[in-house]
Amino acid sequence: VRYKQSFSGHNISGLVLYNMSYTSTPGGRYSYVPHIYQALVGRVNYDYENRYLFEVNAGYNGSNRFAEGHRYQLFPAASVGWVLTNEPFFKENPILSFTKLRFSYGEVGNDKLGGFSYYYRSGYDEGLGYTFGETHNPAIKGLIQGKSANENITWEVARKYNLGLETKWLKDKISASIDFFKERRSNILCEPERYSQAAGSNGLAPINYGVVTNQGYDLEIGYQDQKGDFGYSIKGIYGYAHNEIVEKSESVKPYAYMSQTGNPIGQFIGYISDGFFSSYEDVASSPVQFGQISRPGDIKYKDINGDGIIDGNDKVAIGATTKPNLIYGFGMSAKWKGLDVNVHFQGSGKSTFFIDGTTVQMFSGGDGWGNVLKEMANGNRWILGVNEDPNAEFPRLTYGQNPNNYQKSDYWLRDGSYLRLKTLDIGYSLPTALVNKIHLNRVRVFFVGTNLLTFSDF
Repeated sequence: VRYKQSFSGHNISGLVLYNMSYTSTPGGRYSYVPHIYQALVGRVNYDYENRYLFEVNAGYNGSNRFAEGHRYQLFPAASVGWVLTNEPFFKENPILSFTKLRFSYGEVGNDKLGGFSYYYRSGYDEGLGYTFGETHNPAIKGLIQGKSANENITWEVARKYNLGLETKWLKDKISASIDFFKERRSNILCEPERYSQAAGSNGLAPINYGVVTNQGYDLEIGYQDQKGDFGYSIKGIYGYAHNEIVEKSESVKPYAYMSQTGNPIGQFIGYISDGFFSSYEDVASSPVQFGQISRPGDIKYKDINGDGIIDGNDKVAIGATTKPNLIYGFGMSAKWKGLDVNVHFQGSGKSTFFIDGTTVQMFSGGDGWGNVLKEMANGNRWILGVNEDPNAEFPRLTYGQNPNNYQKSDYWLRDGSYLRLKTLDIGYSLPTALVNKIHLNRVRVFFVGTNLLTFSDF
């Protein structure tokens, strides 16, 4: 149901919407129980002479994935805007043609919390089979108690803030916008690691405990102009975002630096390399690594906790995450008579990834044997008495498995930044008078290329 009315510079509009979905997915536990989702949404917009802008909306959502008493929740949102250039005191001029300032706050609910949908119900798992006398028959199985129920599970909630500015200059030739955003997502479903031992082998049901914040900014700037038959435009975008795990029901770690809390989602955890062992004397004077004897040319790791051995307690946050914190792009479009060109570059930064497996490991077959890539055999690897470069690309060549050299460490981390020529589009449109003679409106011949070039250190 929609409503719209204008009078004396006042513009009011509104909307009331109801929707419901009823879905059932075969396979898995409780697959026969349909997921029912309901939403009643209301929105009111008001502006005065397109100068002062207001919007209020709310969604009252319901989901049968939660127990009664936790199924329905209200999610409000509001925004305000001010178009400075529409003020009576602002005189029209050839420099600044448009400026708008806006702010919004809103809450969003999520009920899709994992593949197992009905955590407020206790489940049963398949047993291991019965023994009759001295005969064990694994085919005759009973049921055992599964995870306990949690009737308090409810909506995951994201609270979002946004402050933005839009502006245009020189008769709309230059346009720019910038947005600062912040989101705090709470009630994230977590496994209660801190208390799981008290529940025995069956474990506890997940709980609404996790909190993650995400904040950053988006910037967009463009320029366009027309000179006779020649028109062109240039645009660039730049976005940065950083998230952090604020709360997570983690088990107590021996050292604070081993916790995921305080780090971004997907933060790499591993060892810090310290070059190669240069000699057997260097091996003898260094901490024992992973309970085995190292050799010259093996990767040496830092003893973070200072206990004289290298093991899982020496893992720390290293690198970034595979998901980039920074995304950017820029492009150009130009047209002259029938000829047009469009070029778009896209890139990302502040991301890292591990290289492992057959791409780096010598003789890395499943049994520890296999082939060696030519780049490894003839490349820049550490060789006793020949190439003892502490910055060599690969450690010493070994046959059989050598877990010391292939631990997850910053030695095998690589920068995931890149810049890519995403799209190149060149076309020519035949003159209209010519194509009209053959009863066509437009004929364009074009070449389109995708991912033609990539620039990266890796």
